[in-house]
Amino acid sequence: MNLHILSRALGNKTVMSGSISRGKNDPSQSLQMIQRPLMTPDELKTLSKGNFILAKTGCYPMRTKLPLFLKWGIRFEKPFEVEERAARKVAYADRFELEQEIMNRRCAYDEDDFAEFPEPPGGDRSGGTLYTPVQEHESETEPPAMPLRTD
Repeated sequence: MNLHILSRALGNKTVMSGSISRGKNDPSQSLQMIQRPLMTPDELKTLSKGNFILAKTGCYPMRTKLPLFLKWGIRFEKPFEVEERAARKVAYADRFELEQEIMNRRCAYDEDDFAEFPEPPGGDRSGGTLYTPVQEHESETEPPAMPLRTD
């Protein structure tokens, strides 16, 4: 949960704030009541270990100290272990294979995929613009260009 949201959900309190300034002959004092969050996002972030904010629907939230779950007598059947993945095998793709795959995916679309959309019934085009993709004309004598190699 975002700390700002939690801070706002906890609510505010009214505190007295003031200042005293002293001149040569006239000391002045200013006091005022201001509103501040019960806990700011920074205060929530720096809660010490074992301190929690407990919030239950229909009740006021409270700050409490709870012991570690091991001290409650909770035990697991077996310890939780995470598989070590730091030394896994890393495989790199060949640049030529990547270029070929890009070209294959780019050329995989048939011109049928870009056929013009049928006219709306009655020829009414008031619903928006009709999109017609530009079709490229290839000369029949030239084969498709192979990707440039920079080896």
